[in-house]
Amino acid sequence: MEIKLKDGDYVKAVDGTLETVSGDEKLLQGAKMRLFTKRGAFCYAPSFGSRLAELSPDAGQQAFVFAQEALAPMLPNVQVLSAEAGENGVTVRVHAGQTEQKILVSYAGNGVCK
Repeated sequence: MEIKLKDGDYVKAVDGTLETVSGDEKLLQGAKMRLFTKRGAFCYAPSFGSRLAELSPDAGQQAFVFAQEALAPMLPNVQVLSAEAGENGVTVRVHAGQTEQKILVSYAGNGVCK
């Protein structure tokens, strides 16, 4: 079990304790953390995160390669099914356990993912 995150913050239950995630939800939360974090942002874990921030909307196949690279440590539990750089960001479709989900990594104002 891990503490549940939403929009970068811990989620509190009604009784004031912190909510937790497990199973497929835990895998998806971990995948999102890796995709949304810029690779090299943590000095003690330089290979954590993705290079999606380096992409532009016309990146093509590079989005898939960067998404696979970011989620490789989570194999075989999490797999990248597709990744497409579009006008609003990079959409990564992942399979985690028994769940499939699309994750949108939005671009910042200058075309860099945030």
